[in-house]
Amino acid sequence: MIEKDDWRLIVIDDPERLKNIYINPTDGEEISQNAPHLKSCSFCLDSVNDNMHQKWFVTEDLSDCICEECYNDFKDMFKWNLLDGWDIEWFVKCPQCGGKLERTPYEQDYIYFCKKCNVLYSENLDDELDLPSEKT
Repeated sequence: MIEKDDWRLIVIDDPERLKNIYINPTDGEEISQNAPHLKSCSFCLDSVNDNMHQKWFVTEDLSDCICEECYNDFKDMFKWNLLDGWDIEWFVKCPQCGGKLERTPYEQDYIYFCKKCNVLYSENLDDELDLPSEKT
C-alpha cells in the first residue's frame, strides 16, 4: 500500500488535479512522437525516451504522463478512470482557448502556435513566447 508521504507525491505540483480523471494507456514511442512536451513521468520523473517500449499512461488532456509502475501504485488513491487508448486525441490543446496548437520546429526545439489566439508557446507549454515582429 502506498503511504500518503510517498516521495513521488511531493514531486508533483498539484496532486489534487489528477484525482478522478480519465487516463489512456499508450507507450513511450507514441508519446515521443505525438506529445513530445511530455518528457517524464509526472510522479517518479522516469524519462519517456529512456523507456520507449514500456507501457505508459497519458491524461486525457495530454498534460501529464505516468509510467506503468506509478500508475499501478497510485490508481486506487487517485481513482483514475482507465480508457481503452483508442480515442487519444494526439494534439496539444491551447491553454487559453482549447483549440489545436500547431507544432513547429524552432532552433534546437519545437514551439507551439495557436492560430486562434495568435500566441506562441514553448515546447513544454509553460511559457508564452513573443511573436517575432514584422519588418516594415
